[in-house]
Amino acid sequence: MKYFDFHCHPVLKQLFNDNPNIDAFIYRSDVAAIPKACSDLPSIIETQTHQSQLSEFNDEVILGAVLYSVEKNVAETVIPLRGYLKKASQFKLSEQLLKDIVSNKNRPFSDFLMKRTLDKYLEASSSFHILTKDSFKSPLPKNKVNVFFTIEGCHSLVDSPNFCNASNKYKPGDILSNLDKVLSKISIISINITHLQQSSLCNQAFGMQVANASAFFPSGNGFENDGRTVVQGIFDRKICIDVKHMSYKSRKDLMSEIDSKKYKNIQPLVCTHAGFTGMPFKDWAGHIQLKKPASGALYLEITKPFNAKINPGRPGFPTFNASTINLFDEEIVWIVKNGGVIGISMDRRILGYVDKFDDDPTGITDMERIVDKEFFSKTEWDSLGIKNENIGKVIDDDNCLFMNELEENTESSLPRRDEYFYDHLLNHIKHYFQVCKDNGIPIQTAQKQITIGTDYDGLINPFLNMPTVKRMADVRSYISMNLKYFLRDLKDSKKWADELNIDTFMEDLFYNNGYRFLKSRF
Repeated sequence: MKYFDFHCHPVLKQLFNDNPNIDAFIYRSDVAAIPKACSDLPSIIETQTHQSQLSEFNDEVILGAVLYSVEKNVAETVIPLRGYLKKASQFKLSEQLLKDIVSNKNRPFSDFLMKRTLDKYLEASSSFHILTKDSFKSPLPKNKVNVFFTIEGCHSLVDSPNFCNASNKYKPGDILSNLDKVLSKISIISINITHLQQSSLCNQAFGMQVANASAFFPSGNGFENDGRTVVQGIFDRKICIDVKHMSYKSRKDLMSEIDSKKYKNIQPLVCTHAGFTGMPFKDWAGHIQLKKPASGALYLEITKPFNAKINPGRPGFPTFNASTINLFDEEIVWIVKNGGVIGISMDRRILGYVDKFDDDPTGITDMERIVDKEFFSKTEWDSLGIKNENIGKVIDDDNCLFMNELEENTESSLPRRDEYFYDHLLNHIKHYFQVCKDNGIPIQTAQKQITIGTDYDGLINPFLNMPTVKRMADVRSYISMNLKYFLRDLKDSKKWADELNIDTFMEDLFYNNGYRFLKSRF
């Protein structure tokens, strides 16, 4: 099948080998023990988008290959995880490399992004076809992986120590100068301003689930002036901003400043590996069951509600993850109306699934509600004017996911469990169209601006039945056979379900939308 992926890391894990080899694999069998705080580690290790797997598609394949340098705090967090690999496999996660990243002996831009990552793609011409403007003048090759590039985090474009504090900040001049060095070799389609740790450019959304997370707590307050300088420089180079990993207020700042014409040469915003909260931001606080201070940030537990008005079938209906790393309804509308594209992530946490074996799936209270947990900047909370009296205001136990219902969905049989997993994708697709329809965007327009952005090999938590890119044919088949029934079973979507041609949409979702957008960007 033809396949487009907006955001994945085909060679990331291989780069941590003592002797990097992009053709190598890391297997779930390399894991010797499972840490209590990460029961999903074997599945995370297995997650893969490998060129040998893609060769089985026997058709045009286009990947958004991510150029990403590991942050100092991330490297420090990963070092202890080596102990969970078998001794014979620990060379696949180089302790010396991780220590060199922490000490800045391995520099983020020059050493990791350019030499260790980009050069590997450029050298592997038998596996990867690097896309250029001329590539689109004829059919793309089917015997190679067609690759375009994105950059995940502007921290990847500096050689200064890879962290920010009161005395160490990223310099916009360095970021843009190094970006030009990349552009002298390849084209870049999109850039994330920030990633998993604090940046002097803008605040980030909490996204670290492994081990001690305190180093990753958001503490900023939306966009900073240095970030605006970088955004303008990116726009001037005709590159899109990827809003994933930015905090809600950072995204809000950027969108409102674009609306007010603060920037020139504005390019579309994208979200290359997105999940949805399932609600507008104004309703968000009402679903929070717990807010408490935590090391300068706020610890939040957010319930997982069902929209009873649309008559969801239960048990077995999926829920969303309303953590603010995901897009709110008004952000979906803004991106689509302004010519952007959204890629759906395959990270099961991002798509809303919490496993009973995850760390504290019901939170730290005595309640049995399944919750999503995040850490939120106190400064940003105050700046957004969120009122404490609105916290928990709309929680209804009859319409929340509880542990007993989760167990019923996942423990009765493998077919039922797999359908429950797949239906998280159907729920996202349905919600995307419903939000667009409710805001005056025709179905025929909306279906051209959504695609797949797996984040495979980005050390994500995969669903058990779709851990690698080899399973994307199964994903497509399930969506194709079941989406129309899913839409017709719900009170709101059954009104427009027949407006969507499923066969055409499958071609759009899995290839055409990405191809069209990419061609327009080149």
